[in-house]
Amino acid sequence: MGWIGKALRVGRITEPAAPAPDKSMKPIAEVRGSVQVRHVDAGSCNGCEVEISGAFGPVYDVERFGARLVASPRHADALLVTGVVTWRSRDVHRPRARSSPRSGR
Repeated sequence: MGWIGKALRVGRITEPAAPAPDKSMKPIAEVRGSVQVRHVDAGSCNGCEVEISGAFGPVYDVERFGARLVASPRHADALLVTGVVTWRSRDVHRPRARSSPRSGR
């Protein structure tokens, strides 16, 4: 009998799941539900973008924890800036930060 027959005969074998960890911090008061994140590239080496796409990809899928990438800073709760914001590029990035909604507005 081959390995397929053995797998069908034995069935699924798994280890018991570990206990859930305690909550280490309280949720942020201004954010209710999921967090909408706007990614801004400030001239990075593309390594961060690879990590971000991997985190939001099908393997790690951080959307199941409530984080979502959005296309507009007006829809974002947080800005994720990758790369170095220099003195010359700060004037380019300030309108993006100002256009995102803030609590108490």
